[in-house]
Amino acid sequence: NLQPKPRGKPQFSYLTNADIDLRELVEAHPDATLIELCELFADKTGNWVGRSAMCSALQKLGLNRKKKTTRSTQAGTERVLNLRLDYWEKVKNIEPENLVFLDETGILLGLTRTHARSQMGTRAYSLNPFYRGSKVTVIGAISITKVVALMTMNDSMDGNAFEVFVSKFLVPQLWSGAVVVMDNLSAHQRDSIVPMIEAVGASVLNLSSYSPDFNPIELWWSQLKSFLRSFTPTTTEMVDKLISVALDLINPQHLRNWFASCCYCTS
Repeated sequence: NLQPKPRGKPQFSYLTNADIDLRELVEAHPDATLIELCELFADKTGNWVGRSAMCSALQKLGLNRKKKTTRSTQAGTERVLNLRLDYWEKVKNIEPENLVFLDETGILLGLTRTHARSQMGTRAYSLNPFYRGSKVTVIGAISITKVVALMTMNDSMDGNAFEVFVSKFLVPQLWSGAVVVMDNLSAHQRDSIVPMIEAVGASVLNLSSYSPDFNPIELWWSQLKSFLRSFTPTTTEMVDKLISVALDLINPQHLRNWFASCCYCTS
C-alpha cells in the first residue's frame, strides 16, 4: 500500500477542548504575540502548538487582535470602583431621555489614517503634513435623540471658553428635568456653571472618575476622528466644514446605539 500513513495528532486538537485555558491566557496576557501565547499554553498544559494552530483557535473563539485602549492604573482601585458604583446608583432612576452627556476632544490638524496596505514584509509609508501643536478643540453635548450643542475653538479649553459654551450653546438647548453629565475637569468647576444650568430647570451630575466608558459621546468622538482622517484636514476651516458634514450623518439610531453601548437602557 503506497498510501501515506496518517500523520501525528494534529496540533489543533490540543486546542479544541481548551477554550477556558485560552480565554484565561488572553485575559491575563492580552498583548502577547502568537509565539508567546504558544509558550504560555505549553507551560500551562504541557502541550506545544504552532503559531498557525494558535491563530486558528483564537479566531474561532472570536479573540481578535486589535488596537489597545489604555486606562489609568487608578481605574482598578477600590476607591474608583466604589465611585463608579455610586454613579450608577445616582443615574439608574433618571430617564435616558433626560441625560445629556458633555465632553471635549482635541483634533490635530493634518491627522491621517493610522493603517495602510503594503507588500508583505515591507512597511507602509505615507507623507504627513507637519503641524506642530496645531489643533482644534471640540466641545459637545449629546442626548439620546440629538446633538444638543457643539462648539469648536483653535486652542485648548479653559474656564472662560467652557463658560461661553455653557451659556451660549448648551443652556439655550436644555429643558426642565435635563441632567447634564460631565467629568471633573478643572475648567468645569467654575462657580457660575451649575447656576446657569439650574436656572432652566436642569441639573448637573458629575461622571465618576476614570470612567470615559460611561460617556456615550466618547463613541462619537472616535467615529468623528475616523471620518476626519479620511480627508486629512490641514486648516481649522476644513475641520469646521467636515464636522458640519459629520453632524448631518448622525441619525437617532447612532445615538441610541452609543447610549446602549455604555449600558444606558434605550428600550
